[in-house]
Amino acid sequence: MTLPTLRPRERDALIQSLRSGVTPRTGARHIQVGRDAEIADLDKDLDRIADGGASFRLIVGEYGSGKTFFLNLLRGEAMERHLVVAYAYLNPATSTPAAACTAPAARRAASMPS
Repeated sequence: MTLPTLRPRERDALIQSLRSGVTPRTGARHIQVGRDAEIADLDKDLDRIADGGASFRLIVGEYGSGKTFFLNLLRGEAMERHLVVAYAYLNPATSTPAAACTAPAARRAASMPS
């Protein structure tokens, strides 16, 4: 992965994320360490996808192991190549994606006066 110059907007967003204690959505490539082999493999996957191919990977790890950070890094690299990126939050507490949408609506409806 080639490291481009850190743009001021990206720098400010990165610093703000770190100050807030959240995973940075941009600029992660400037502060990531220890994942060179994984980044190289995913860089090859992005090249393959950009050339019309496909790839599939599962990112698995313990809480706090850097999965979100790593995926945001990958997201940024894909967007730099003008690839389409989708994000899905999967949580075992919600049995289905539909439950995540319908449960809040059901609670609101139940609290409405008759």
